Amino acid sequence: MYREIKVKDFLPVLLEQLKFAETILDVGSGTGTLLERYEASVVIGLDIHRPYLLHRKYTAPHIIPVHADAGHIDKLFLPGTFSAVTLIDSLEHFTMSEGKELLRKAEVIAAGRVVVFTPRGFFPQEGTDHYHLHGEYYQKHRSGWEPEDFLGLGYAVTVLKGYHHAENPSFREAFGPNHAPLDALLACKTLY
Repeated sequence: MYREIKVKDFLPVLLEQLKFAETILDVGSGTGTLLERYEASVVIGLDIHRPYLLHRKYTAPHIIPVHADAGHIDKLFLPGTFSAVTLIDSLEHFTMSEGKELLRKAEVIAAGRVVVFTPRGFFPQEGTDHYHLHGEYYQKHRSGWEPEDFLGLGYAVTVLKGYHHAENPSFREAFGPNHAPLDALLACKTLY
């Protein structure tokens, strides 16, 4: 499935994909600004950069921070552990081959669904940490994804037309204040 929509807020579109998830692993959670919006009973926020977890934005007890490398999720969690695995603004921080391997591992540990949100195409981002927590190395973008990349892996793709724009500091830094908006992708794979 492929569709295009125009929205200013991707969160309702994301939450629609997660409405039946009882347990969620959020890979590359950063400071976790979205995690309290997830309606799951248990949410694991996994990130490689410990300061993000130490300065997390959530306080709910059902959200558990885990400091680990996303590349090891298959060693940390058994197959079918989570209702859903999410990669929200994190897949682009891996090379294309690393990202495809990470998606493969996510599909093993997810019992129901894998959900990805990422810029469409390559969105240059050199090591700027807008959280000011010295995670510059981890903030660098190493890949750019197109709908065909996900469709070829069996994902349904929603293109959020013009989602990234000059109000975003990373966008301004990469493209300047007068650049036309760019699309984002929400890719979902149902596993059952």
